[in-house]
Amino acid sequence: MKNMIKRVLTLITAMALVLAGLNIADPVKASAADPSGKKIVVSLGDSYSSGEGIEPFFGQDKPMKERVEDEDWLAHRSQKAWSGMLKVDGQKMVKDDNWFFAASSGAETIHLYESQNKKYDKNGVSGEKGLAPQLEIFDKVEKLYGAGAVDFVTLSMGGNDVGFGSIMRAALMDPTNLEANLNETWTRLTEEHTENGKTVPSIKDAIKQNYKDIEEKAGKQAAIIVAGYPTLFNTDGFSVAIYKVSAETADTVNTWTSKLNEEIRGIVEECKKDGMNIYFVSVEEAFKGHEAYTKDAYINPVMIGSQNQDLTGDMISAYSIHPNVTGAKAYAKEVQKVIDSLSKSEKTDNTEKTTTAKKPELTAASKKGKITLKWTKVEGATKYRVVEYVNGKAKTVKTTKKTSLSISKRTKGNEYTFAVKAYVNKKWTKIKAADKKTVTVK
Repeated sequence: MKNMIKRVLTLITAMALVLAGLNIADPVKASAADPSGKKIVVSLGDSYSSGEGIEPFFGQDKPMKERVEDEDWLAHRSQKAWSGMLKVDGQKMVKDDNWFFAASSGAETIHLYESQNKKYDKNGVSGEKGLAPQLEIFDKVEKLYGAGAVDFVTLSMGGNDVGFGSIMRAALMDPTNLEANLNETWTRLTEEHTENGKTVPSIKDAIKQNYKDIEEKAGKQAAIIVAGYPTLFNTDGFSVAIYKVSAETADTVNTWTSKLNEEIRGIVEECKKDGMNIYFVSVEEAFKGHEAYTKDAYINPVMIGSQNQDLTGDMISAYSIHPNVTGAKAYAKEVQKVIDSLSKSEKTDNTEKTTTAKKPELTAASKKGKITLKWTKVEGATKYRVVEYVNGKAKTVKTTKKTSLSISKRTKGNEYTFAVKAYVNKKWTKIKAADKKTVTVK
């Protein structure tokens, strides 16, 4: 009997540690300016976007000492994540080419701006490593394709902030305190509150700020697609090891998840009214009848024992209570509908517009060794490219969203020739001889 009690306490402790991570290991119009013609998708968010629980993960085939340095593996970014299943105008997602994947298991809203610490203890290799802030992925895109190149941003975010982990633990181990747990969580979601002795904004405010900062980094042309969360539990109830989850408890958790989704939808609608290019995608209907512990489940059950690619050897796998590959396909199908609708709308809009855009009219002047270029704004232009003609060949000076540019460090008395073209409806305006301006440095 003593050994039996010890085993039960060990199981409870292990389950609590892993569920703290849902992550359950914290249970929880698009028109870009990429001149290559590629449709660029950036995928951010938490474990429901990273593909936690769906092998293979990027980087998992590396030797262990290299694997624990690979941010893709540490974040559990799955090769079968739903965002990687998407297509834009028939183009499949190719990682680090037209698809940039920064979602991470366990991520919270703060991890868009700050490093997310990941601990690992696998096959005799242990330690910890910080993942790059998720917003930094936009710097990588801009370096490759220039500003304004992103067509779509996908994400799910907020589940870890509101404490999916504590909710799952209460549902499994302490259902009598579930209601109090949910009330506390709701206060943190909707109201300013105190954490670690400091007053912090509501989680809703943090989520809304995420959307604003994503827009700033991606550009207003990028459509931000926010995916909600599925309801998680079989409403008939179920058992996990020594625990029984009643139908009432399962329904309470599912109802709370639906309320969370409605709050997120409301934030998206507020942002849309403010002029943001943002859309909410519900997956609840797609997962209805396919929750964990149903006959045809789209969500993993609580998985006892460490799985092949878990970062640590906990008794409860981080894969638990996350969509399986069929669930990922369900997510992809719902998000794809929005992408297809937006892409169709964009094509329709473009055919209605004239194909010959008005050109920027350039003026050039010089004073005190500095050249000042100014040009007229072109309706519909998302950016401008300043070129200089050297020995008759055009060389890019700068690509900018502004309508002026100052150039210094040029030799007084020398002549320099410039022109400006605008990017409108995914095309650069043409430069003719009459569009070039020559200025003498004074």
